[in-house]
Amino acid sequence: MRNIGTGLRSFKQYEVALKFVSNLKGNLKLLDIGCQDEKLRYRLPKNIHYTSLDMSGNCDYNVDLNQERIPVKDGTFDILVCLETLEHTFYPEKVLEELKRVTKKDGFFILSMPNEYNLWLRLNYLFGIKKNQTDEPFQIVSKLQHIHKPRVKDILDLFSKHFKIIKVVQIWQSRLSTNSNFFYLADKIINLLAKVYPSLFARLVVVIAKQNKR
Repeated sequence: MRNIGTGLRSFKQYEVALKFVSNLKGNLKLLDIGCQDEKLRYRLPKNIHYTSLDMSGNCDYNVDLNQERIPVKDGTFDILVCLETLEHTFYPEKVLEELKRVTKKDGFFILSMPNEYNLWLRLNYLFGIKKNQTDEPFQIVSKLQHIHKPRVKDILDLFSKHFKIIKVVQIWQSRLSTNSNFFYLADKIINLLAKVYPSLFARLVVVIAKQNKR
């Protein structure tokens, strides 16, 4: 049985990112967009130099990507991580162009967005239930909550337009699973369904990609 709430087990999208970058060789620079509490910083291998960016907080760069550019030269980073951030921005495609600008032409991108049409959310919509953390009435834009509500197809179409996708990981994870072994095991079962029926059973879509040829 797992040790509840330790490491990155409560954040499977970060597990995906960490597993991928841990296999990369050479001295590499990584930029973590929307870093929050910098979950990756102290878990990366020594060959990867970590830099963080968020709108505020104790990050290397405090930048509002809705209206500011990242203050670095073109092609600075080898790896760009942007997990569950784009749905909070006004213009995700403009943000993606900026992320591509600061990443090397042969660099890697690890990106994720939530599937807002999974089965649980569909039931919430059916019964008129609002999620106050991400869907607060009349406050979504001013508080930069989940401004965009994409399906799995929408997410993959967006990323395919801007990147060459290497791998797609569909994830289901409930908040209750971080504190309950029962829900942790239930999540493992639902994750099997997410591989077959992602539109219903994936809460999160994670993509590993490279730059499109210019």
